[in-house]
Amino acid sequence: MYLPDKCWLAQLTDAITAFGPQFSESKGIIDHTYASYKTGVVLALLSVAGAAPEPLLQLPSEPQPEPRATVEDVRFLLWTRSNPGGGEEYEVVFGDRDSLVSSPLSPTDPTVVLIHGFGGCCSWPVSAKNELLALGSFNVLVVNWEKLSAQPWYNTAYKNVPLVGERTARFLEWVQEETGLDVSKLRVVGHSLGAHLAGFIGKHLTKFRLPHVTGLDPAGPGYHNKNATGRLHSTDADFVMVMHTNGGTIPEGCVGMDEVIGHVDFLPNGGIHQPGCTIGGDWVDLLVGGCSHGRAHKMWIESINGDIPFTARPCQDWATFEDGGCPTCGEGCLNMGFNTDTSLRGKFYLYTNDKSPYAMG
Repeated sequence: MYLPDKCWLAQLTDAITAFGPQFSESKGIIDHTYASYKTGVVLALLSVAGAAPEPLLQLPSEPQPEPRATVEDVRFLLWTRSNPGGGEEYEVVFGDRDSLVSSPLSPTDPTVVLIHGFGGCCSWPVSAKNELLALGSFNVLVVNWEKLSAQPWYNTAYKNVPLVGERTARFLEWVQEETGLDVSKLRVVGHSLGAHLAGFIGKHLTKFRLPHVTGLDPAGPGYHNKNATGRLHSTDADFVMVMHTNGGTIPEGCVGMDEVIGHVDFLPNGGIHQPGCTIGGDWVDLLVGGCSHGRAHKMWIESINGDIPFTARPCQDWATFEDGGCPTCGEGCLNMGFNTDTSLRGKFYLYTNDKSPYAMG
């Protein structure tokens, strides 16, 4: 099979960028990883050809050199207001009590656990950390599982999700036991595969229950039509909030879940493609690096300290919302993102801008 070379991809991305400044955020696909692009092309062709309902899971496993990566390679990186800088993360070594006792963790502060998806760590989690620490005094823990989620081996990462979820659950229980961490102030936020990983943390906890999980455009391949035990689900925490920004199938230019799986599901702009991501067609969304898929964490980060809220209205579907069939708040509107009220339930729709600031009020 012929796959375009990296130079051709660079030219394509330059051409796409010329359509408008909204694509500048996605141009980094060339530097990010060419291997992931090739994998995406293979998977898309398999899907279009009907080779398998979940072609991602039919690909070979990663031919890693020995020793293979294990859950012991998962790193837990901590930032607080006493070590807020980008290079000041403190690694808490699971099982090493001295490492934990010497850490800057404050057991009484709110704790936010951030989990990246397929590929490397930790671009968006660091941006989120900056906003959280600007907002207040938090323990910000980043689960760095990049050795077990390396591109382009999606099926290896997919199989590792429940394993890393269990490892992280044990880690959080250990931290709580050793420090008295106030787990009533704990929330877990994951993007793509990391959203399902957050669900597996909740499934594996035995000594306390997660109060809050946020799924940022949970990954679709391998999870469509899967039962609750194998993916993020509303039963994984007291409150599960999901933001869908690229829900659908690969032939539709989508890599997120379109199924409603939380207590509250937000579907900005219908939840399939986001404004500014499909100039030239839906497939451009993937060719420029998963523009809509990444928009989920961008909007969530903006919501932490943004002056304009992401106000969403309840509605039965996008078509009705677009036609003006849900003009009022009904039982209540919600602000999508970090400050979502946990008392309401259902599907909520809203419009957003095509570039930052995305919120329209």
